Amino acid sequence: MTIEVRHMVIKSSVGDDHAGSSKRGDEGPPPELERLREEILAECQELMNMRLRDMTER
Repeated sequence: MTIEVRHMVIKSSVGDDHAGSSKRGDEGPPPELERLREEILAECQELMNMRLRDMTER
């Protein structure tokens, strides 16, 4: 059985993502979130370095 998707709708909104931050004050993101961001950034940098090395080796 084949399923064909002809139209996809993605709904999004633009606004203040930090609406709850006024309750916490302006202390910034929680430490867990900051650590996760750093891990993701490090993984992305490593992936880009690997891709660049692969390109130069060819």
